[in-house]
Amino acid sequence: MEHKLTLINVFAGINSEEAVFEELPAECISDKIFKLCASPGLALGLAKGDIIKLLPNGEFELIKHGGNFCIQIYKEELVKEKIETAESIVKRELSGSLDGFHNGSLAFTAPIRNGFHATNKVFNVIRDLLESEYYYSNIYEYPYNFDDEELVSWARDLD
Repeated sequence: MEHKLTLINVFAGINSEEAVFEELPAECISDKIFKLCASPGLALGLAKGDIIKLLPNGEFELIKHGGNFCIQIYKEELVKEKIETAESIVKRELSGSLDGFHNGSLAFTAPIRNGFHATNKVFNVIRDLLESEYYYSNIYEYPYNFDDEELVSWARDLD
């Protein structure tokens, strides 16, 4: 069975007026089941390769973790050359990717096989390059509860 590439809208939070959704490329596996083809720049709890069930309101149920970290960086003024350098570093050092950037939001994917230590080392360099902090957006059990730092099971098992 050939999987169809499509765009899905995933819940990314609530601003002062309404729900915010992020459009992500995904492979349609079956009815309401999708495999993400890119890590999100806004939505939390997801990364490239994850298989999710998309609920009618845009929220999702994670069916299978795809083996990647999603690392988000927010920077209002982005310099093209610095973004290209960051992308090159992630690709070379972690076999990762820059999956997208829009309105100051950058979304990176890095395989978890690199572990936290190596991934942090690389993103500390990128933090200094871009002059902006980074955030692991898919390692927390309750990603929208910023007071709860409980890690998901696969992240607890890493270095």
